[in-house]
Amino acid sequence: MEQTLLMDALRCEQLWRRHADRLLLYATTVLSDRAAAEDALQNVFVRLIASPPEDFDSEAGYLFRAVRTEALNSIRSRRLAARAVSPLFDDVAEDPRESAEIRERGKQVEKVLLRLEAEEREAVVLKIWGDLSIPEAASVAGVSEKTFEHRYYRGLAALKEKL
Repeated sequence: MEQTLLMDALRCEQLWRRHADRLLLYATTVLSDRAAAEDALQNVFVRLIASPPEDFDSEAGYLFRAVRTEALNSIRSRRLAARAVSPLFDDVAEDPRESAEIRERGKQVEKVLLRLEAEEREAVVLKIWGDLSIPEAASVAGVSEKTFEHRYYRGLAALKEKL
């Protein structure tokens, strides 16, 4: 068994030596970020060591497809992460002054939201920014409608008081 693992590691090292430079260039081209490309390439080779494919037509073709898939997954992950930290208030105003005021007010609301109790913050965000009904939001939060309403109204009151 150990000999097989060593052979797999040896084979993986040979693949690395033969293809890593070209794969890194390709991943960098797809991701426009060398550090992210290095991470993607490393992930491909870690998976390759962990579970080598039974057989492939072309080792270069297989590796380039694997790097492409990893790079696209990385892009999707970045987009999801960016959405998760995007501001609650978008610039919808055409007037730059009004737009700046909306952004500033949004920052204030976000700061206050972060100071609310977690349950109240969740309720407010689900109801207002999630645009969910009380029954839907209560279901998401895993509580009764009455409990959700209590949290929601307590959160609104705290927001009103602190703003």
